[in-house]
Amino acid sequence: MELTIVTVCMNRREHLVATAPRVAAWPHHRQHLIVDWSSRVPLCREELPADSRLLLLRVEAEEGWNLCRAYNFAASQVDGGCLLKLDADAWPAAELNPHHPGLRLGETGPICAFGSGPLGRKGQILIDLELFSAVGGFHELMQGYGFDDKDLQARLHGHTGFAPRAIPEPWLQVISHGDEERAGQQRATAYEALAINQGQSAMRASLLANRLVAAHCPWGPRSARSRYARDAQGLWRLDPASRPQVAAAVAAELDQARRLSFWGSFLLIPERAIEELPYSLFPPSRAAGWPVRWWHRLWWHSGRRLVWWGVRTLMAGRSLLIAVADLAGKGRQR
Repeated sequence: MELTIVTVCMNRREHLVATAPRVAAWPHHRQHLIVDWSSRVPLCREELPADSRLLLLRVEAEEGWNLCRAYNFAASQVDGGCLLKLDADAWPAAELNPHHPGLRLGETGPICAFGSGPLGRKGQILIDLELFSAVGGFHELMQGYGFDDKDLQARLHGHTGFAPRAIPEPWLQVISHGDEERAGQQRATAYEALAINQGQSAMRASLLANRLVAAHCPWGPRSARSRYARDAQGLWRLDPASRPQVAAAVAAELDQARRLSFWGSFLLIPERAIEELPYSLFPPSRAAGWPVRWWHRLWWHSGRRLVWWGVRTLMAGRSLLIAVADLAGKGRQR
């Protein structure tokens, strides 16, 4: 069995430089295909391991991160065999043997297993390329982070009749990092609570919208996928006309769902209030992320904290009432 590792990286150079040597030390793959997804500072082959199995490609002019289009493009560059999707922050442990029978569907079925456990392991996938293609790959109408793996698992289950296997947690290793990096922001320090909360809110909004996409726009092998062409400089570029688009009405619903979810979570403002207030105060996301302005930061450091303390007071009061009720119940039992 020939196995190709695919990794797509956008502005995650620090992670990739740390994990690529560990991937190179793993003996079970024929190639490690790394795709530079329009990083602000292009990746250089010289900063990666001197491993003849490593191939670096660059996709130019992508404005933002799109996991589904990125990994579908990477898979399209693989001839066949088995695919191991590894994010820039992940690498296979020595214990991961792709020939292990527990990674197959049924006793003799195709390889199909998803990572398990915390710290981003669930995003890693080991799968036969033929099976991946048979269900249409990733759902390219999804954006941002979240639900892409669950959607793929559901389609694989429906296609094969088997639930995908789980790669045991110790078989994959990942670099621990915050949600703000997964959401496409700069890394936050332990003291940057606002940036951390912004990343969590962006992930929540993205996850909700992608669930709606899966419900409105089912994906499959006949779905039209993005096409890329290589230019004279060896860079790959999207054919804009090929990029899948949702219907205008669905797009408006998704934008509104993301907008209400992000600002409601980030600022602790009820969604009904966000709908009533001027639209310009809480704009939708853009290619570069969510446009957090000074007035949002002012509310986050003032009004939001007051609301949060109010919520914590209610939670403490509820816990106290439950404790009192438990004591009263024990007293009656005596």
